[in-house]
Formats: sequence, structure tokens, C-alpha cells
Amino acid sequence: MADDSMTKVPQTPDFDFYPVTETIRSAKTDGHVLTLQWSDGLTSRYHAIWLRMNACDPETFNPDTREITRSPLDLPAQVSITQVSVRSDGAIGLRFLPEDHDARFDPGWLRLHDYSNGGRRDDAAVEKVLWTTTECAEPPTFDGADIMKDDAMFTAFLTAVASHGLARLRGAPADPDFAERFASRIGVIRDSNFGRIWNVRVEPGAGSNAYTALELAPHVDLATREYQPGLQILHCVENTTQGGRAMMIDGFRVAEDLRLEAPEAFRLLTTVPWHMSNRAADSDYRWNSPAIVLDQAGQIAEIRSIYFLRGPLNVPFDLVEDLYAADRLLHAKLLDPRYRMLFGYLPGDLMLFDNRRILHGREAFDAAEGRRWLRGCYLEREELESALRMAARRARARAAAGT
Repeated sequence: MADDSMTKVPQTPDFDFYPVTETIRSAKTDGHVLTLQWSDGLTSRYHAIWLRMNACDPETFNPDTREITRSPLDLPAQVSITQVSVRSDGAIGLRFLPEDHDARFDPGWLRLHDYSNGGRRDDAAVEKVLWTTTECAEPPTFDGADIMKDDAMFTAFLTAVASHGLARLRGAPADPDFAERFASRIGVIRDSNFGRIWNVRVEPGAGSNAYTALELAPHVDLATREYQPGLQILHCVENTTQGGRAMMIDGFRVAEDLRLEAPEAFRLLTTVPWHMSNRAADSDYRWNSPAIVLDQAGQIAEIRSIYFLRGPLNVPFDLVEDLYAADRLLHAKLLDPRYRMLFGYLPGDLMLFDNRRILHGREAFDAAEGRRWLRGCYLEREELESALRMAARRARARAAAGT
């Protein structure tokens, strides 16, 4: 049934844009479920309660903030659909009982949120590409001179970080403030006890091996925190030293290979927690976690490998020897050259990498010859994901505007 009244496309419960790629051929309901038939033959089904909970009207949502204004208890426990209409703008009009409440739904929004056919894919979800140095001998590299003004390049750079876990800018300004400017373009910088922006250079009385010329074994930063930073930036301001090549390892690839080659070691490293401690003179951060953290689906979610900040192992007596043996297998892989990407820093180079996936380190260098100065900061993975979603939103807005 077509209805030509109220032809303005209805507001959606967010600030996104939903270009209509397919039109609705038919719409019907049995009261409990709305069934839509699309022009490409797809059939979508939506429960009445789901539709009522997502009805974008002033009685349910604040139209300015797009935040829900009514709790689940403010709406009927049992909801049914009594009328369905396809309007001239393609929107769906529904009437709900027992409220006798009318609501309209944007067809593009309904199509994208079709949970009966698998649900909406997260705009920020990028397929992960696990690598060794055979597949990825150098970081994915982009032009740092244009990155701040080229939106397409910026999005491609972030996408590379999401897929490969790291990306490099080459030829960016060797300006001490550039790391902060670039990080702020992505999102909110995370502060820590090292400061909001910190320096990696040789310093007298260094409180960390990072501030010496010593070799740094592969590790992730701040695994001693309950919530370790998701992203890290390292920007080279100056480098006239010999040696000191940077090292990056795809911890997810190492862990997946370990899962296949030594399943019992993998089980121990994903279930038995290590005690990690900061050992600082002016702070005392501690956390317990397995070296490899899995998500609810059993997929690798983060790496917590930083052996030089471990406290005494505190696990059941019978697990001690087996856990240390499993840990040796993990670290033997981290020493395997096929996993170790090695590269030098040029002034202006900037690395952005996933601090819960990519282990980083460096070779030793001679502090008596030249200077090596990196500036760094932390962000969260969600800042990267938000930036990618906003890029996708802008693309849909252009499509909706026909530009």
C-alpha cells in the first residue's frame, strides 16, 4: 500500500547517511514480524519490538543528540504492528499497538541494519592481514608531506594500520610537534605516567632501557596496565647514529603459528596469567594477564609480551615448569628472522602501530656517535576505528548528495 503523505525522508537514530541502493517491492506483517521484499530479491525480516525500540521520533529519541530518551520499561512489553505502508519517498510507515503509535523508517537504514541476513558490518572492520617478512618486508609506506591535507591518503594509511597492524609515513616534517599534530588528527591522545608526548633518546639517569643505547627486545608497551594502549606513534625528529634499526613483529602471526605448531603451549599462554610489574621509583603499576589474550570467539585479541617487566611468577605449583617451557617456545619464535621486520628511521619518518598486536624493539646503537631522537605518544584502537567510520560516513554523505 503506497502513501504519499509526509514525503520527507525520516530521520535515522544516528548521524549517518544511508543511500538507497534497492527499493522496497512489498511490505507485509503478521503483527509480530515485518517482512520486506527488496528490488534485488532479498527478503528482510524485523521483529515488531526491535522496530519499536528503534523508532526515531521525538517521543523515543532526542532529534538533536540522537540519544534514546525512553527506557525499555517506558515501552510496552508486548508490541505488534497493525498497519504497514510504503510511502512515496520509499520510507516504511508503521503503526504500533497497543500505543497506536505511528513511526516511519528510512529504507536505507533498514537495509543496512537487516539482522535477519547477517546484520550490519562495522564500518571500521578491516580484514586483518597477518604477515612475516616474506609477505611484508617493509612497513606499508605513505607520503608524509601530504598526509595532513589528503583525506584519501589519510584513510588509506589508517586502513593499512587496521589490516597490517602498522604503517609508516616517510618525508613528514622532522618537527618535534608533528607527532602530536598527527595523533590529534586521528583522535584523543592517551596520557600516561611517561607523559602525554614523550621522548625516546639517550638520557642520563634513564628510568627505562628505552632511554639508553641498549638493544630493546621485542615487546608491547604498558602491559603492566589493566588497559594497555591500543596504538603507538613513534616519530623520528633526528637520527645521525649508526645502528639502532627498528624492529617490528606481527604478534598475531606468531601466535597463530604457535597455535598450529604447539597447541598445548598455546593453551597455557592463553589461559595462565603472568604477573607484570612496572618497577619504577615513583609509581607501582601491576597487572596479571596471559601473554596471549583471546576474545570470546577464541580469536587472538592482544599480545601482552614484555618479559623484562615481569614480576615473580605466581601460578599453581604444577604449572610452573610447563609455563616456562611454553614461554621459551614463544620467545624462540620472536627471535626467528622471518618474523622480524627491520628498518632504519630517517628524520621525519613516523610509525603508527597497534600496540596490542605489533611487538617492537630496536638494535643497539653507539650513543657516542650522533644523536637519535624519537617523539612518541599513545592512542586507543577506538580512535582509529572512529576515524575509519567517519571516513565511511563522509563517503555515504557524498553518495546521498550525488557527488
